[in-house]
Amino acid sequence: MNMDPDEGHVAKIRSAGFFMKGVVYSLVGVLTFMAAFGLGGDITSTDGVIRFLLGLPLGKILGAIVALGLLAYTLWRLYEMFFLPGFSSGSDKPAKKGFKRFRYFYSAVFYGLIAYSFAKPLIKDMKGQEHAGAPSGGNSEQKAALWELLSSDWGKYVIWALAIIVAGQAIWQFKLAYSAKFMRKIDNYPDIKHEYDFIRKAGKIGYVARGVVFGIISFFLIKVILQHNADAYKGTEGALQYLLSFSYGPYLLGATALGLIGYGVFNMMVARHADLTTVN
Repeated sequence: MNMDPDEGHVAKIRSAGFFMKGVVYSLVGVLTFMAAFGLGGDITSTDGVIRFLLGLPLGKILGAIVALGLLAYTLWRLYEMFFLPGFSSGSDKPAKKGFKRFRYFYSAVFYGLIAYSFAKPLIKDMKGQEHAGAPSGGNSEQKAALWELLSSDWGKYVIWALAIIVAGQAIWQFKLAYSAKFMRKIDNYPDIKHEYDFIRKAGKIGYVARGVVFGIISFFLIKVILQHNADAYKGTEGALQYLLSFSYGPYLLGATALGLIGYGVFNMMVARHADLTTVN
């Protein structure tokens, strides 16, 4: 029998996860927006947020709090994968449920790895290991894995699969932004009607920004295969920096950064309004 996702600890875990996800995206957006217009900051991804937090007083404690929040989000996604809250038994085709389970699993792995990257400095301290005060480049590890995959024929197919999955993510973000289906639980939730337009706009620009970033990362993965060069992969930071190569690059980057802030704010609103259990 499925548990009610609004009961007890499940609701608290979900809210904590969405709130911390929102905080991380907001920090990425703020730091990137500042960098786009020469106001300080840094064109960055989660690694940059980790560096930023570690530079603050009690930075490792703050990093641990973020890690716990993202772990909560990971657990929520795993809960969704196993129990599919919001789906009535037998009302949906098996293929649709399978797709949902895959997306939830993918999201759980993705945010679980980010949670670990925030916890890593504290784990090293607990083990008495030295660290430089910042995470080792995640891109370096990813490039090493890509070089390994490029060394075999089957590995190239894996990279193609990754590129297609990430491209699918980009298309899905644009689709959500266009349809605004992420708002479907607010339509019948009168207590927040005065916030409806604000949440909707924040979500729309947020999903567009994510679609842009995922699309560029997919492009990088395709370049890796076509050029047989793992160094063509630049990660999230590289995707944001790539926007500067276009005309009016700082404005494109600034708009994308604002979108990431909007997505962060949207997720924090999800945390506040616990009825939003089906946000993608």
